[in-house]
Amino acid sequence: MPKGELPDLTFSASLSRRLEDAAAIMRSHRGFVRIFSHYDPDGIGSAAVACQMVKNLGLGFQATLSHKLDDAMLDEIRSSTPPEHLLLFTDMGSSKVSLLDEFPNSVIVIDHHQPEKEGQRIIHLNPHLFGIDGAREASASTFSIGLAVTLDKANWKMVGPALAGAVGDRQNLGGFRGYNEDLVIAAAGRELVKLETGPNLKGRTIYDSMLEHPEPYFRGITGRKRETSRLVKWLGLEKETQLNQLDEEKKRFLTSICAMRLLRQGATPEATGDLVMTRYWIHDWEMYADQLSSLFNSCSRQGEQGLGLALALGDKAALEKAMEHERVHREFILQNLRELEVEPPKAMKNIQYFKTAEVNYAGVLAGLGALYFFDNSKPTFGAAEKDGALHLSARAPRSLVKAGLNLGLACKSAAEKVSGAGGGHDIAAGATFPVDAEKKFLKELDRIVGEQLGN
Repeated sequence: MPKGELPDLTFSASLSRRLEDAAAIMRSHRGFVRIFSHYDPDGIGSAAVACQMVKNLGLGFQATLSHKLDDAMLDEIRSSTPPEHLLLFTDMGSSKVSLLDEFPNSVIVIDHHQPEKEGQRIIHLNPHLFGIDGAREASASTFSIGLAVTLDKANWKMVGPALAGAVGDRQNLGGFRGYNEDLVIAAAGRELVKLETGPNLKGRTIYDSMLEHPEPYFRGITGRKRETSRLVKWLGLEKETQLNQLDEEKKRFLTSICAMRLLRQGATPEATGDLVMTRYWIHDWEMYADQLSSLFNSCSRQGEQGLGLALALGDKAALEKAMEHERVHREFILQNLRELEVEPPKAMKNIQYFKTAEVNYAGVLAGLGALYFFDNSKPTFGAAEKDGALHLSARAPRSLVKAGLNLGLACKSAAEKVSGAGGGHDIAAGATFPVDAEKKFLKELDRIVGEQLGN
């Protein structure tokens, strides 16, 4: 790279052509742009990237964040959107290519879920179509950066929300890899991001980290003042001791004790392995990517994903309210995880299953429980009822995926048997189906998972 030239992403020839095609459509567009995205951190991050690149083109736009993109929503979009408007879908759309191909509008899809097919009329940007693993190496938000910087190098400033989106999809576990790693290296070279490696404790003090934060989750300790105080005292620390006050030897001792506790409670290898992890400091936001991701997630779980989008677009006034949502969010998670310690998921032959009161938290609880203290020989399914339907979220350890598990296919197949819908990644997926089909769905799901794992 010539002296003084800032680092950039490099793309394969086929991906470069697709990015240039999408960029050409956006540059030539003179009308309004409708942006549709998922409501989770990756959806918020990718929507923010999309909004910023459209804004930099001087185009008018409206963004909508949604729980899912189903046929009814597509019908509504088609009937209410003039054909001259450009439609941009992020973190959703790859499973609806056949329907989107029939739209009279110009359509761009930036997604990382398993695609239905490539498409003919739409511009389809999905890492899976270019030999990149969309479950681990590129999220919708980080892939959106590819188009954003193809359009305008000024869009590099959105790399912070993009990385927060990828963290929200847990693609940072074990360190970013592939496309995401290339993005981080380029962003660090532009002095937009700084990499730091150390114990994964996020609170102001070590005591705060163990008491108030669900990751890492220590069974019988996290969320409990007396037990946390006892552990901190046993470690020879004060309640006000901060991580950066420890020398390297004490940090290693702390990490070793935490790892032993996690191993004893049956945590997965990835949970113990990520006690020491790389964190990504975002200069423009003055926080780590995982902190920004947590704020996005808290907003979406509290039903205020618009606030998360405002924060991602740099609205400083949104920060204080988002932090309050995060506090409520953490307290709800901790309360439910403590309850799941007492009453664990119900075990079937090949799966384990629990219900929660809040539909937006089923996946969070399933993911953390599976990571830290559930039976990790079976995938975990959490469900909540809403509007006459059960909304299910599935999570699994990577060891089961390596053994042949594919939660996305399992959820899709089982849901279709009961007039529902499902899909997702091999390691994380979801389904929605009628409440009265619960037993039939679970029986079918248990059978499919057993076949995948050869049980």
